[in-house]
Amino acid sequence: MAHPIIIYPAGVRRPMVAFGSSGIICRDSYNDTEVLKSPLRHDLSRCSEETILSMQEEESFSSMSLEREKLIYRSLPKHRDILNCLKITETSIRFPYMHNGHLRDYIRKNSAQVDDLTKDTWIQNAVMAVQFIHAHSVIHGDISVRNFLVADDLSIKLCDFAGSGIGDLSPVVMEEDRYRKSPDEPRSFQTDLFALGCLIFEIVVGSRPYEDIGDDDWEIIADNYDRGVFPSVEGLRYGTVIYKCWTSQYTEARQILLDIGNADYGGKERSGDDVRSVWPSLLPVHALPPLGILPIGILALCAYRKYKWT
Repeated sequence: MAHPIIIYPAGVRRPMVAFGSSGIICRDSYNDTEVLKSPLRHDLSRCSEETILSMQEEESFSSMSLEREKLIYRSLPKHRDILNCLKITETSIRFPYMHNGHLRDYIRKNSAQVDDLTKDTWIQNAVMAVQFIHAHSVIHGDISVRNFLVADDLSIKLCDFAGSGIGDLSPVVMEEDRYRKSPDEPRSFQTDLFALGCLIFEIVVGSRPYEDIGDDDWEIIADNYDRGVFPSVEGLRYGTVIYKCWTSQYTEARQILLDIGNADYGGKERSGDDVRSVWPSLLPVHALPPLGILPIGILALCAYRKYKWT
């Protein structure tokens, strides 16, 4: 019997950029700065009946997941920390091509060149992305460094909403083993925040939680999490934030942003300009002065000085 053969969509390059249960991602034949994400399709000729049924189930799940991603992108406003959706068609979603790949691969290939300032920025990007989607009733369901793509300017973009939840539609995906809390429970904002703690851990440490435990022993990791046993974060940058994510001490991502801002993890690594350029974005909107007050304040100060010095 023959094996299933993936059918490439029309108008794309080979080889594929990525492949998974939710679809296939390929570069556009006519514009290599863009990629198309399409549902899985297979040539099943000469396959066994069992294989055909199995592949048809995969194709059905892929189509459903991609339709969910379309729905979410139609619902979400544009945001700098979310991968930009360029176009939605009946058969695909078009995205910009991120040649740096996903964050896990980037960290593994470039760990020696990644400084604390870059890590700080990534963590802020990730938390703000999660805060944004939660504010729009989206549960990602698979938060991971695999699902953040690295842009040319080294900012990161949250991607892959195939199978995520929105509103009354529950997620149909879940996190990888090392990022997963309570696998028997529905995915929720809380499980996204738990996974976010794992993501921060991996950015800071450069390896996955429980990297010393083999992938085949995922049940050991699950049992540890169920018993409240986590990798040590003692003395670790962001250690308190990570632990609070793992122990459900946050109810929303905004609380993480406030903790990060209060801790000032930039320390001596940042100049004054660096701090001013990054940390104001972590403040809630109501904490920032109305823009109209600033020029009025400047004029008042100038008038005061002129009066004082004359």
